[in-house]
Amino acid sequence: MMQQLGIMLCKEREKMGEKQKNVAKGIISISDLSKVENGAMEIDYFTLQALFERLGKSIDKLELTISCEEYDSIAYRVEIERSIEEQDLGKLEELIAGYSTYNEKKRTIHKQYKAVLRALAQYAKDQDYASCLRGMKQALAYTRHDDWRQKVRSGLCLCNQEIRIILMIAYCQWKLGNTDGLAGQLEQLGGYILSHYTDTEEQVKVYPHCMWLLGQLYLEQDRVEAAYTTCGKGKESLIENGSLNPLWEILELEETCLEKLGRQEELLQCRKYQEAVAFLYRVAGAHPASSMMIPFFKSSFQGEFVLSNELVRDLRESRGLSQEEFGADICARETLSRIESGKSSPNKKNLYQLLKRMGMERENYYGFIEADDYELYEKVREYNRCFPKGRLEEAWRLLDEIENGIDLAVRVNRQFIEMGHITKQIAQGTLSREHAIELYKELLDLTMPPVDSGVMIYRVPFRMEYVLWNKIAINLSKVGKAEETLNIYEKLVQCYKRSKVSMMYHAVPGLSLYINYTGILEEQNELKKAEEIGKEGLQHSLKCCRGDMAGDILANLSLVYGKQGLPALEETYLRYGYDLLCLYDRRNETGILQRAYQDKFHKELD
Repeated sequence: MMQQLGIMLCKEREKMGEKQKNVAKGIISISDLSKVENGAMEIDYFTLQALFERLGKSIDKLELTISCEEYDSIAYRVEIERSIEEQDLGKLEELIAGYSTYNEKKRTIHKQYKAVLRALAQYAKDQDYASCLRGMKQALAYTRHDDWRQKVRSGLCLCNQEIRIILMIAYCQWKLGNTDGLAGQLEQLGGYILSHYTDTEEQVKVYPHCMWLLGQLYLEQDRVEAAYTTCGKGKESLIENGSLNPLWEILELEETCLEKLGRQEELLQCRKYQEAVAFLYRVAGAHPASSMMIPFFKSSFQGEFVLSNELVRDLRESRGLSQEEFGADICARETLSRIESGKSSPNKKNLYQLLKRMGMERENYYGFIEADDYELYEKVREYNRCFPKGRLEEAWRLLDEIENGIDLAVRVNRQFIEMGHITKQIAQGTLSREHAIELYKELLDLTMPPVDSGVMIYRVPFRMEYVLWNKIAINLSKVGKAEETLNIYEKLVQCYKRSKVSMMYHAVPGLSLYINYTGILEEQNELKKAEEIGKEGLQHSLKCCRGDMAGDILANLSLVYGKQGLPALEETYLRYGYDLLCLYDRRNETGILQRAYQDKFHKELD
């Protein structure tokens, strides 16, 4: 798949002092891993993902350009998850049977996944924990033939899929009453996750689940204080990462602990958070999982993808070129036609030449920046997390560190750093919004220059380009140019929806897009459209397993219902929006909603 990612994997492994044997065992041969790490061999997305996870790292933060074939294999797993959530056993069996069509048959990571599906299908059919337990143990053996409990003390590497299987094994043991030594094993596993999964974006996919199950065991042992503390650790991880999975289950456990401890004030607050989460599910037309097996299984990754065939087609059409003109000296018209239709995948050389012809010197991936050092991507994520929590000084410090670590000759790197400096100047009041808009547009032109037809957004923007469009739109709105703002957001929505890629694979851009588009539509009294976009945004939050920004959407919808003359709905949406923002520690917004609630309803938000 992505050769550069193999090279990054190698650098990160060597930096951590991990041996190839530890990372590869049960997933890939050492000789194949060597080829992947030196860029001589490409592997499928899920195998590559598992190798990064063995280092405790996530590739979710890296936006990937992939083929239609690769996208279909990723989307297929999401369809499987949906069938399990909906308990559609017929559909699940059908998808299990067709799994090998979409994913590599030879790789053990896929054989293991299929074995997990069979065990889950058996559980869903008969609620038979004993059969499920046997199936999960067989699944784990595909990649781990040894006793993980012994090996974890001596530097064992586990990928996310393996940890989730171990948790499902422990869950079945608990349900069957086989709990001897189980708490100690989960304590050991939780310690491993916390120390080895240094990327919190990957850690949150398994750590809260482990803490929930450990908390349940403590509760059965009448160690209520320990259960409550453990539960709090899982909740803290979810809040820090904005995750929804398994927040509902964590809050239920917390409620039980607080009842037993007699902490009434904290219990009332916990129940408010429960009501807010339940309300979010309800208005989005969904509901929390019916069984903890679903949160254990659900991957909840935040990967972002752009399809190579759509990118090539949209670039060509935006320049008004025929397929013959565009592919001249690179590939035949028939070949380009198959590429654009998604019937075949471009080889790396052809793809790079086609993109370069359109002025886009872009490799296969990047996040907000392009770098070989994984740590820089982690710093970018921490930088972006600073703003909703009001930690501006920390943001400026991180911006300086990122600037010192990247090559500013790379266009996307220059975009990111210069955008950061513009944002800092606005925050410090040393740059007008009008001037900022022009500077943002100049930065956007580095990778997404305007075309002769006058069309502004002629392809799915990459993550950095979306951020620039969003900042341009926000500042246009601030200077009273609402019509231009609405046009940008409408074009962005149309562009994302025109793509084969589901909006859930544009997780972070989608959340801010739905928030801001709903807000500007409400300001312009386009209330029906605002409600439609806001409801789509809530559904998007659930699909991405993100609850941190759902509170903003609820708050925007409260204004819509206020203008529609529906005060009861207005108050309800505002109150639950406030509770969600409090839960996720979104300090910048909570004060605003408190004042708005007091001004409107002449009482305090308690």
